[in-house]
Amino acid sequence: MKAIHFMMIDYIKVKQQIYFMPLFVVIALFLWGQGFSIVVPFSYMIFVAIIFSTAPFGTCRKGDAGFLVLLPSTVRQRVLGRFLYGMSFVGFALVCSGIFVVIYRLRGQEIEAWTGTVCLFLLALCMLIITLEFLILYLAGEHLAPQLLGIVRVAPAMASFFSMMYLMDDMEVMGDISMMKDMGSGLMQVGAVAVAAALVLWAVAIVICVKVTAKRDYV
Repeated sequence: MKAIHFMMIDYIKVKQQIYFMPLFVVIALFLWGQGFSIVVPFSYMIFVAIIFSTAPFGTCRKGDAGFLVLLPSTVRQRVLGRFLYGMSFVGFALVCSGIFVVIYRLRGQEIEAWTGTVCLFLLALCMLIITLEFLILYLAGEHLAPQLLGIVRVAPAMASFFSMMYLMDDMEVMGDISMMKDMGSGLMQVGAVAVAAALVLWAVAIVICVKVTAKRDYV
């Protein structure tokens, strides 16, 4: 699938940043080691995913776009490759969190049922933020994206992470969240629907970005 090739091109463009990923995993483990719920390290990994997902836009130049057009591919494949790059970090956050959970269970400790529901909503929020960021950057134009990148990539990620940290630090709110176990599978299903809706919006955004990119003078 040629879209995968374009995803790998994006990885090559920002490979220096990828080298820092193990450090962020260590930080997430450190946060968990402070006695926080799994929601906190997961929130941190979501924060990292949002930040890194848009990194290739910072390397966009008109000359690069012209070179990519010469490759045997379609606009859809190039745009899809960029979106797959972004969502690959969501997958990375999920894998890391899954490993954290396994480690936790091997130590004989139980994970609260409500955390799964919260993580589903966080996952949906992360996917929605990344989708909106990509949509904004493509609508602005890839050659203008580097100028917008600082605001578009940092503000939503920091807002979501520190909001969750604030909620987790508020014991009264924690008490309310813990009551979600009484609602059980109902909220879990709502969380699953939220993730599915985020995937639909992701697909719609790809279609929009393909149409916009196809109309650019340099494509």
